[in-house]
Amino acid sequence: MSSKWNFGGSLTSVLLMSVVLIALPVFAHHGGTSLYDMSKQVTVNGTVTEFLWINPHVEISVDAKDEKGVLRHWLFEENSPPVLVNRGWNRKSLAAGDAVKATFNPSRKGAYVGRMVKLIKADGRELK
Repeated sequence: MSSKWNFGGSLTSVLLMSVVLIALPVFAHHGGTSLYDMSKQVTVNGTVTEFLWINPHVEISVDAKDEKGVLRHWLFEENSPPVLVNRGWNRKSLAAGDAVKATFNPSRKGAYVGRMVKLIKADGRELK
């Protein structure tokens, strides 16, 4: 008697293919160490221009002058909203116009982007 479920291979092959298909989304997500230089930290003083409370990563845009006094538009990546809620953040933690001191891991490619390490608001409150 033949089975109506003929996968053209062994059960082991089917299981292996299932594991690969389930794992693909995990491999598709980038890792911080591939984008940012985790061995360096840079700090800038600036003004928040945009705060996006979105998945998969919260984004914070900050205008800050570099060491030569040139205004730069920075984009910082933070963790996801659920992770930040556990640290005390919420969608109103920052607003455009807030003065901040941002410490971050800079981009490996030299762009004006970074992975946020900590952020200190003008009132001294630290967000990590």
